[in-house]
Amino acid sequence: MATIKDVAAEAGVSVGTVSKVLRQVNVKEKNYKKVMDAIEKLDYRMNAYAQVLRTSRTFTIAIIVPDLTNPFFCALVCYVEQILGAIGYRLLLCNSQYNEGREKHYIEMVRQNMVDGLIALSYANLEEYEKIDFPFVSIDRNFGNHVTCVSCDNEAGGRLAAKVLLEKGCRKPVYLHNGVRSGDIRKRWTGFKSVFDEAGINVKRINFGNETTLTNTRIHLIGEELERLVSSDAFDFDGIFTSSDVVALVVKKKLEQLGFAIPEEVQLIGYDGLREMNIGDYYVSTIVQPVKNIAMACVENLLNQIDKKPYQKRIRLSVSFGDGGTTK
Repeated sequence: MATIKDVAAEAGVSVGTVSKVLRQVNVKEKNYKKVMDAIEKLDYRMNAYAQVLRTSRTFTIAIIVPDLTNPFFCALVCYVEQILGAIGYRLLLCNSQYNEGREKHYIEMVRQNMVDGLIALSYANLEEYEKIDFPFVSIDRNFGNHVTCVSCDNEAGGRLAAKVLLEKGCRKPVYLHNGVRSGDIRKRWTGFKSVFDEAGINVKRINFGNETTLTNTRIHLIGEELERLVSSDAFDFDGIFTSSDVVALVVKKKLEQLGFAIPEEVQLIGYDGLREMNIGDYYVSTIVQPVKNIAMACVENLLNQIDKKPYQKRIRLSVSFGDGGTTK
């Protein structure tokens, strides 16, 4: 079986250059081609186990997300994987499906040194997260001063949504919320309400339930609630802000079925910044989270922890407004 030294000799380069190519570190193009040709000729296979023993690392990062049917979580995972892959790391994807037992299992897997660190976007109230003593970055949840937390400025996002609706003439606003939202995400409502309070306008809040995953049953229940509000003349709103773009899409479809013209009669703003194929138009007008910047901040600070370098404990990123055609 060929070794890394054999590859170096065949390519006429140093062992260090071969190592850089294997770890996807940039090298001169001519050296890269020599190494890749030698690898193919010798049928070289990197011994992952030897690499772990030599470096005490797996060069693998785990990420826990709650629901892969949500396009925002998919985009986040995609960016994290791209960033890690560019520096020679692998990504282990853990889809918790909002199951606390699954999350506990994944955390224990990290604790047993099967991966080098963990990134988690979790809505579960697990003590295990607060007791973590290995490299860990949390998204949107503050588990204590010892844990890095990366989030967007959710309060500013709520304020921005309110300002846009206010500037576009909305005077009967409502915040439509679905799912258990903890940590910083609660501030979306706080910021939204504060702007209308300052303007002397009453703003209502409607909770569609604690189930965060939008199953067919949950979508049906949201539709039923909207039908009830309309039939009882209680739907007296001209501006809607939802807790996510996914909820906004459900609300938009149902209101149009009920005969409302959007945005002529009712303006609608979601939250997350979902786009067609992640590069096209926004599905709805939305508060855009810079998902790629979130991924970069997570990876950078996790790797600094792994390398025992200084790292940030609290990272709050700015949001922006994206016009998706559901506002005037």
